[in-house]
Amino acid sequence: MTLPSTEGKKPSHAILYALMFGPFFSMFDSGLVNVGLPVIARDFGAGMQAVQWVASAYLLTMSALLPILGSIADRVGRGRIYNLGFFTISIFTLLCGFAPSLPILILFRVLQAVGGAMVMANGMAIATESYPPSERGRNLGLLASMMAIGSVAGPSIGGLVMGAWGWRAAFYLTFAVSFIAFATTFFTIPKNRKIGAQMPRFDLLGSLLLVMSIFSFVFGFSGLGGRSGDRTSAYIALAVFVLAFPTLLMVERRRPRPVLDTSLFKNAIFSSSLGASLISFATMYSPTVLVPFYLQGTLGLSPTISGLYLLAFPIAMAILSPLSGKLSDRIGSRPLAMAALVLNGLALTFFGFVGPRSPQWLILVPLFAMGLGLGLFQSPNNSAAMGSIPKEKLGTGNGIVQLVKNLGMVIGISFSTLAFSSLMGGRPITDATAYLSSARWVYWGAALLSFLGAYIASLRGKLRKQNDS
Repeated sequence: MTLPSTEGKKPSHAILYALMFGPFFSMFDSGLVNVGLPVIARDFGAGMQAVQWVASAYLLTMSALLPILGSIADRVGRGRIYNLGFFTISIFTLLCGFAPSLPILILFRVLQAVGGAMVMANGMAIATESYPPSERGRNLGLLASMMAIGSVAGPSIGGLVMGAWGWRAAFYLTFAVSFIAFATTFFTIPKNRKIGAQMPRFDLLGSLLLVMSIFSFVFGFSGLGGRSGDRTSAYIALAVFVLAFPTLLMVERRRPRPVLDTSLFKNAIFSSSLGASLISFATMYSPTVLVPFYLQGTLGLSPTISGLYLLAFPIAMAILSPLSGKLSDRIGSRPLAMAALVLNGLALTFFGFVGPRSPQWLILVPLFAMGLGLGLFQSPNNSAAMGSIPKEKLGTGNGIVQLVKNLGMVIGISFSTLAFSSLMGGRPITDATAYLSSARWVYWGAALLSFLGAYIASLRGKLRKQNDS
């Protein structure tokens, strides 16, 4: 027996407004923490190799848990898991501010990421099931714009707070934001509690293999560009992935309720959306490491000024995300996804033509264009993916969509860093000619991948006809 259905009633916009906390907080928190890493390192007397785990441990934990918590939410109610996520975030964000040592801070960040995965694995699923399909693109566009706003607010507000009161005050600030989000979602988002339904057995083996696969993949690719010791660990991690992932697929095909539902990949629309998303985030985030080094190491700009340059990307994304969502409701996701990936490819190509004598402001052009590309791409592509999933599997599908986005970012950053370091051949970053020559090939390689993603997105119309037939 379940609670009476509320279908037919016009959904409250309060649900959508409450859901906006999720994407905003995810980017606000990560941007705030990243800008504070040097301060945390000085306070604990740690090196950058050690302190980077404050950010990396969060990413690893969230990536590993996204599909698992999405699957659990399909069984116990997405609203309950989403709200519990913000409660978990609140508790461990506050404890981060009181952490007496770096290892304890990293531990609290891991536990904070459990709550973050609860939130990110269910936000789009709740938005998809709570509103009619005709509003899906617009709603997902608004959520994407909040992600862009969070990415602008996190570094800027975090820098001001840390400069005035230290890095611990920044965690107290994020605690306040997350607790407000918990209180708001508690009263607005339906809990969808199931009464009297028999709970299927939890797929423990599949969950363990999934965590092992994702952790080894993310850790392995993140360490490819490091020192020789780090590369050895990365190779070992990737070897574990090569063994664990095929085992996971074999196990999950035999499970009645798998934590990684491989049947979703038989859906051509869902699979093509994931492929385009992986390429999109891999290519769009390939400059995120190289451009700051160019601005600060090659041009000699201050961190504050270079940070202002980098705001062009999220500002452009915030402008276009809600508009592209509305447009996808009218004309579909395929032409928008194709146009976004072509625009991204052109922007990356433009990056390659920046020379030592180019004016500094010229870097704003491709950065802004890439922000427009991501804003144009994300909402329509997410709408296509979520719209192709059965309602009872929305949590599982949303977890996979978010996971692919994270993996794309990891692959893009890792491969661009590795390729750039190899091309530089040990020359100093201050050598503008060497920097631009090396970065050019990285950008042009990413541009080719982006054009390939546009081709994959172009197949969506044919795939939709195959699904319907």
